Amino acid sequence: MYPLEVRKVVAALGGERTVGSAPSTVSELAAVVAAGLPKMVVGELAANVAPGNAAQRRRVAALVTSPASLKRRQRLTASASARAERLARIVALARDAFGDATEASEWLSSPHPLLGGAPPIEVAATDLGARQVERILQNIAHDLPV
Repeated sequence: MYPLEVRKVVAALGGERTVGSAPSTVSELAAVVAAGLPKMVVGELAANVAPGNAAQRRRVAALVTSPASLKRRQRLTASASARAERLARIVALARDAFGDATEASEWLSSPHPLLGGAPPIEVAATDLGARQVERILQNIAHDLPV
């Protein structure tokens, strides 16, 4: 079920420096997520989705946790960490599918007709939505009809 390398997901979260460790297996990543990721991953993830758009970065950060919770806590809750990991997985899949970080960022932030006109990154905030986005990205990666 985990279709890409864990290191790419960790990179989308800001890398070992931000995550605080270097998980190399899905089990290790799951343990880090369950323990709660450092709050710095939110800003790194948002910057990976929308590098030049502050308003979009704020929207992405809000998909992970509320601004008030982000200010109060040093670490994300397990559920917020799971949302961050899910969005990071989508970022990593988009980068693999498009082969270019800029093109992937544009696709993630642009309205998509198969997702009801919503940007893929916003749809991916839920588990069911992430599955839809993953399917589209896998079709793109394999040159299949979307």
